[in-house]
Amino acid sequence: MKMRHKPALLLLPAILLAVGSTAVQAAEFTPQEQAEVLRFQREYQALSKTVYTQQNIYASKPSLKKKFKAGSLKSSYINEQVAYINYYRDLFGLTAVKTTSHGNKNAQTTAAVMAAINANPFVNQHGLPNEKRPRYISKKNWLLAQDVSNSANLNFNASPQTAGDVVTDLLTDRYNLSGSDTGHRAWLLSTRLSKISVGAAYGTNGYRYSVNQVLNVGDSARTASREMVAYPNAGVFPLELLNGQNIAWSLYFSNKVVTSTPKITVTDDDTGKTVTASQVANYSEYGFGNFQTVITYYPSKLQLTAGHKYTVRAGTLATYSFKLFKQSSSQTYSSKVSSSSTQSKNMVSQKDLQNKGLAKYLYKVGKNISTVKSKKITNAKAVKKTSKTKKTSKKTSKKSSKKSSKKSAKKSSKKSRKKSSKKAAKKSNKKSSKKK
Repeated sequence: MKMRHKPALLLLPAILLAVGSTAVQAAEFTPQEQAEVLRFQREYQALSKTVYTQQNIYASKPSLKKKFKAGSLKSSYINEQVAYINYYRDLFGLTAVKTTSHGNKNAQTTAAVMAAINANPFVNQHGLPNEKRPRYISKKNWLLAQDVSNSANLNFNASPQTAGDVVTDLLTDRYNLSGSDTGHRAWLLSTRLSKISVGAAYGTNGYRYSVNQVLNVGDSARTASREMVAYPNAGVFPLELLNGQNIAWSLYFSNKVVTSTPKITVTDDDTGKTVTASQVANYSEYGFGNFQTVITYYPSKLQLTAGHKYTVRAGTLATYSFKLFKQSSSQTYSSKVSSSSTQSKNMVSQKDLQNKGLAKYLYKVGKNISTVKSKKITNAKAVKKTSKTKKTSKKTSKKSSKKSSKKSAKKSSKKSRKKSSKKAAKKSNKKSSKKK
């Protein structure tokens, strides 16, 4: 959502990861690294693993037809989701964020509006550009939903999940509809983020519409808490956050402006093997997370082993090292990342995002939001700028629905933003029938 931000989630298969069948002996950690690993493992184990469904997520159930009411979430769900967000931010040396009752109320109304209309989970829903307001939803609530969805990370999923699973999906950004830009991640790891909101509601189609508002008035003018945020982060890092399909790695700079795409290599310091990163892309113009520079890449054919030390070299921009550990157990194992020929076919290009107009609108809103009253930021401009692409969106939606119906019984899916591909819809329904 380039209000400098990110949309809903949908599977775009690009990187395939195979777990090795033989355990690999991990290298030893230093005493300081051991202390950090133990701290993160304990904090992770302390996080709630409660699975939520529409039967146990609400404090007051919403009314999604006549006499529309947004309802409210259990405080436990909200608190658990914020706890996961702050656990991950701590991994990256970032300050904790809080939530507010007012922000949660707006996020809940937005989620309930999308659930009430069973918003299409296979297309961009930031600003609800392709949806029509039903009579039972007031103009006030509709405009609010447009505004909040334009400034939030959105996640659509039909599977039972913990409050933290939603956050993990957004952090890994592996279900990003628009490709490898990692905008959801950038907002969660923003060095200027002050607060976040939580909303969730289930439609009659079985999807949970999750809303985390991340664009806050004044945040862009805040002093960054650190200059660079890398994924994986320097120091010790959980192997689980690199395990899976389509997980791009990233480099974000709070104040440094980079317009080029550097050559990036990753070296396993324990084996001496070096690989050159593939699909290096620069998404800085969108300003995700209020970062000046956003660079993403894939560590093609890299063997990942718990305990091993890896060094990333990104041209003259940065050189840093990290060591992998398992946050969920003491076992060690190796995994291999390999390239997929489907990546180039299914990726939504940066040029395509520019041409859609929405990206530019969202970037503009994010850039100027500190001087604009939030109540005046409506979706009028976004709808106007994206009108030329509505036909394309509808065609994509039809193709996605047709493809997804063939695989709806196999797995559950997670949704992400903007534009879907045939393979995206096919994979997503293996996961659930979720972003930028």
